[in-house]
Amino acid sequence: MKNVKHILLSIIIACPLLGANAATPDTQTHLVPWNKGAFQTNNYRNLFVEMGYSKKQVDNKLNEVFKEVFYGPHKVYFEVGDSMAYISDIKNHDVRTEGMSYGMMIAVQFDRKDIFDKIWRWSKKYMQHQNGPREGYFAWSCKTDGTRNSEGSASDGELYYITSLIFAANRWGNDTGINYRKEAQKIINCSFLKNGENDIMPLIDKQTNLITFTPDKFGGRFTDPSYHIPAFYDVWSRWAYDGRTDFWQKAAAVSREYLHKVVNNVTALNPDISNYDGTPLRIRDYVMNTFRYDSWRVPANIALDYQWSCTDMKWQREYGEKIQNFFYSKGINTFVDQYNVDGTLPNEKEILAAGDYPKALRHSIGLLATTATASLMCSHNISNEFVNALWNAKHETSPDGYFDAYYDGLLRLFAFMQLSGNYRIIPPMHDGKEPQLETYFSKCKTRDAAPDDDGFIRRWTLLEPIDKPNVSNAGFTDSYLRDAFYHEYFKNQQTFVPKDGSVVKIGNNKLTWHSMDSKQYNVKLFRLASGLGKQTYGVLFWAVTIIDCKEDIPNARLAVGSNSASMWWLNGNETLLLSGDRRMVKDDCVSQRLTLHKGRNILRGVVINGPGMSNFCARFVDESGKPIKNYTINNK
Repeated sequence: MKNVKHILLSIIIACPLLGANAATPDTQTHLVPWNKGAFQTNNYRNLFVEMGYSKKQVDNKLNEVFKEVFYGPHKVYFEVGDSMAYISDIKNHDVRTEGMSYGMMIAVQFDRKDIFDKIWRWSKKYMQHQNGPREGYFAWSCKTDGTRNSEGSASDGELYYITSLIFAANRWGNDTGINYRKEAQKIINCSFLKNGENDIMPLIDKQTNLITFTPDKFGGRFTDPSYHIPAFYDVWSRWAYDGRTDFWQKAAAVSREYLHKVVNNVTALNPDISNYDGTPLRIRDYVMNTFRYDSWRVPANIALDYQWSCTDMKWQREYGEKIQNFFYSKGINTFVDQYNVDGTLPNEKEILAAGDYPKALRHSIGLLATTATASLMCSHNISNEFVNALWNAKHETSPDGYFDAYYDGLLRLFAFMQLSGNYRIIPPMHDGKEPQLETYFSKCKTRDAAPDDDGFIRRWTLLEPIDKPNVSNAGFTDSYLRDAFYHEYFKNQQTFVPKDGSVVKIGNNKLTWHSMDSKQYNVKLFRLASGLGKQTYGVLFWAVTIIDCKEDIPNARLAVGSNSASMWWLNGNETLLLSGDRRMVKDDCVSQRLTLHKGRNILRGVVINGPGMSNFCARFVDESGKPIKNYTINNK
């Protein structure tokens, strides 16, 4: 592995100039940051449209920037035969896991499976270690012919590889030639097997739960602020399916805490690398305390975490305005690309060169792009100016001849994706598209329904989700759940028998009840919410159904499975409590003996979930565990 100075000179890359005849939209709107993230709302802001640019203008601009990066005269994407491709850092004459994993993330966001698969095949063939002490990891730098420049890894590459593979699994499934989720799990699982033998370490430091700079004995002692994207761990906790949900939720939380420590309280600048406690890293006699190329990514990463999770809203809003204020004070068209974290200019020794170009301080479009994304968190007036500046900036050669198609180009593309609402969480989909409500539910067409062949109840009247923020499901104790479930959200919630279209008011929101027949035995509440365009995470769902019996059915038991926790009542009596963070399993909990009375029986349930995909299944079974089916179900 190369020494750290060479790594920093290689992984931390440089950028150029901005230009132009500034255009502004016809109307200007004061930007107001949202107070909920897309994990909850499934919605994304398009700041360009909010500011007055037309949707057509924005779509055209985004596609133009995409084509510049992948197909234009200064493209960084190169195909090899019919089945492989690489992203090249042209100024450094190599292929990096950083750029390759960025390319995969962009491809899955644009639904370009062809590009994604080609980049992944090249990565797997030339960069990924298939055996030995580094198995699962990637060589961070290769020549364009696939020859490795270094065997070692840079942890941000693995971070993006894993997240983009999970999104690919969610978008395209795992049966089209590449098992994307299995590939993501391999990287994660191999990392957890590293124990320092042969100087190879886990991606995530075991003592701090923070990402390493490089997963080896040397780079495992410190971290890089630009590698911290807590929202990615939120994705892993939901869809890596690696059995480490709690670990990833904790990793997200401590990553946010670390960012508080490493950022300067006045300028909001951060160093390229630091100790795990956020203090400056000293290497020999040199203190690493300069905001340079890697550091550019931090505003965009924090904005992405705000946009997706919004769990650190107060601090992130303050951070966004501080960092924009700093760069604005230096001139929105003149600020340079390297500073000490206290806002002073670096000396000659502290300035990093980029590629073969001489050392210089430049006004770079890549840094402009990332500071513009901070507008997602800001309410001050200058945030509009940053967005307009990015819109008008031209990616062109600087006066000293410097041009970076790679780093500047990729950061610019990510910024346009982010600010236009096109850098998104990709939940599990069907046939490449998020399933419609009709995939999982149908409107009730008959008065009565019967249990299915296995006795599961599929007809329910379901309330649109109630906002109930929970970053983790680990706190779903019996006492917490009783407080949450017995809290009165709407009038007569324990006795009200809703009809299709009934409306209840909860706070300032009016929520509607929907009488539905589930097309599967497990009622997909997550899909109900997404299909209705409602909040999908950090939610609480109510469900009611009516069981009509021709005679008493004694010694019955209610059998329920739910994701995550739930409580159930029959005829007003508490019958079951499923506590803790749990996946939905058939008959996960079974009640004590009860009697279904002749005539009408009201079955009522409530399901709560933080970061998971809410669903449940319910049926009645007899004393031998066989399904009871001699009743009808209605919602009248």
